[in-house]
Amino acid sequence: MKGLLYKEFMQNKIMLFAVGFCCVFISFFLGIMPFLLEDGIEKTEDNPATIMMMITITTLNYFFLLLFQGNFFQTDERKRWAYFIVSSPETAVGQVRSKYFFVLILDMSVLIWTYFFENIANAIQETLTGTTSISAILFFVHLFLSAFDIPFMVRFGTKGGNMMHTVIFVLCIAVGGIYFLFGDLSFFDSLDEVFDKIINFVQGEDISEWTYLGLGLFFWIAMGCYYLSYRLSCKFYLKGVEYYAK
Repeated sequence: MKGLLYKEFMQNKIMLFAVGFCCVFISFFLGIMPFLLEDGIEKTEDNPATIMMMITITTLNYFFLLLFQGNFFQTDERKRWAYFIVSSPETAVGQVRSKYFFVLILDMSVLIWTYFFENIANAIQETLTGTTSISAILFFVHLFLSAFDIPFMVRFGTKGGNMMHTVIFVLCIAVGGIYFLFGDLSFFDSLDEVFDKIINFVQGEDISEWTYLGLGLFFWIAMGCYYLSYRLSCKFYLKGVEYYAK
């Protein structure tokens, strides 16, 4: 599998550069540049605006990874390659396993980058944001979403997977639009309280034992779903080959 994993990095180096560039650019543009300007954000310890900005940066970093994820699978959507790898000692299991390890390595890379950048930004911002905990949570959120995303792309190809994403996205917008028209919008009256709870969580204040229990349970569920997703994708691989364009 080492050879297949090496192939993934060489084959997707342009996409890796794109993801890395987006993460680095957004991180420095939002997290450091405002503090280097003369009239930038005031440097004060535990600044809520700074903490929310760092949370936004962390979320965008994982969003870029999820956005480009389909391209990592599209590079191998060739029937000739699929039949070759199935007939090789690696078989379809090795092919799928290399993809899952590749996504996991990228996920861990974003987590490491977030921790590294936060330490740089904290020194420049003269504050302690503590958003590594948010990055750790988003790490498992990305694994959880990938557990549903990858089998669709393996079974129906990236075009079929993107079509499913579009359908789900449109349905979510439709449901959200209906709720905004007829639902209870009192939630927006207490947004300040929501932000305060987020900041308190980042700073490790007023966190109940049930919150820790729920997060721990979610982490195990995310890892379990990712493994089950891998097993399903191994079974779906040959069925998805018929959707490849060439």
